[in-house]
Amino acid sequence: MNRKMLLFIFFTVLSYHSFAQPLQRRLPEDLYFFNPDEVAANTMHFPSHGNTKMLQGCIDGLSNSGGGVLIIEPGVYVLDQIHLKSNVHIKVASGVVFKSTATNALFRAGYVNNFQEVTNWSIQSLDGTAFTFDFSNYKPNGKIRAFQLGNTKNFKISDFKVLDNYTKFNAITTEAVGGEPASFPTFGIIENIVVEQAHYGYGVVQVQVAQNILFRNLSGTGGVTLRLESGYKGLADRYLTDKTIVIDHIYGRQISCKNGAHAVMLSPHTIQQGMVDIRDVNGISCEAAVAIGFGFLSPKKEQLAPGYEPGTFSEDSVIAHVSATYGNEAQVRPMRLKFIPCALRKQISVTKNPDEESFKAPSLAAVYNLAVDQYESFNNPVGTYKIVLHDIKHTGFSSEIRKDGIIVSSTENDFENCSAIEVPVFIKPKERNTTNPLQKQI
Repeated sequence: MNRKMLLFIFFTVLSYHSFAQPLQRRLPEDLYFFNPDEVAANTMHFPSHGNTKMLQGCIDGLSNSGGGVLIIEPGVYVLDQIHLKSNVHIKVASGVVFKSTATNALFRAGYVNNFQEVTNWSIQSLDGTAFTFDFSNYKPNGKIRAFQLGNTKNFKISDFKVLDNYTKFNAITTEAVGGEPASFPTFGIIENIVVEQAHYGYGVVQVQVAQNILFRNLSGTGGVTLRLESGYKGLADRYLTDKTIVIDHIYGRQISCKNGAHAVMLSPHTIQQGMVDIRDVNGISCEAAVAIGFGFLSPKKEQLAPGYEPGTFSEDSVIAHVSATYGNEAQVRPMRLKFIPCALRKQISVTKNPDEESFKAPSLAAVYNLAVDQYESFNNPVGTYKIVLHDIKHTGFSSEIRKDGIIVSSTENDFENCSAIEVPVFIKPKERNTTNPLQKQI
């Protein structure tokens, strides 16, 4: 596709996004996000006995020669950190298992050579069948990622599963790197990924900053599948002088979670985020299928100083077609146990999960949305905002949960003065002795 046609597509999509009503917004074509240029004539095969040095050498060699395709043959590969390079498209056979000895990330893009941009690259299945990252040898709260993305664009990551063990860090993270203005991931597709045994605070993807990315067909057992959260202190500090580092034009389709925290989570912290459009969300026995947090300042991160302000997401954002099914194997953080009806409190596990951060407990609701708690208008009170929520369905929840399946208040939607419970449920003093009109007396 020539440059004129690409510019036409880009400005047509941009124009449509600028004027369309949120629910009528169309998902751009895949080529808007990822327009690969593969040099198929330059193809190499990576042997099953290969090691870290050999794999990095193949990637560097292909990139230095103008690009090409690297086919990774079936085998179990124990690797240290690998740096992805421009114009290299990696095709992974279904029998491949990646193990790692790294303590940060196995694959990185846009971190070496003074954060040089990495563009026109991919790593995906050779035949459409998933390959595997096996991190089960790491202890709970060990630190590992499959991918860490910095200064990169025009990329695709797809077709794998992660065998986790409640480790810290998500399978994929996006970050800001380099000088000012910062560089960060733009224009890419991340799809067809499954993570098992994820930590409550992590999961499949965490987006700290990224723009024009499509996330599609992601699922996680445990944790958060698609986490749009800019909580890193260094990012908040950068934002004081660099307003480009925002989450914007993020699209999600077919995002699901099971026995975890959330399929989708929004938490702006101190950054005025842009638009996200996420549809077809499914949660089975999760704390809530969707969680939408308000912006706030953290004293621990020294954010009470001048310049820091609670963040928001654009009210042009959409989360639509959400299905939540109640279950009693959700991962629930201690501060949210108060939203479980008294009659269900005995189903809370008496010990924490292996992630040491959550309890196995009943699901709370379809959507947890405290971004509208006391909301009057956009950013009034500061940190509040109202995105478009549409078509929320829920099954199996207690009749004490709101009919719309949405928690909207930290005081009116909790359950107090429960008796005969085994796990202490903490309620902040300022939120105690408030009335929930749906609470039944038992």
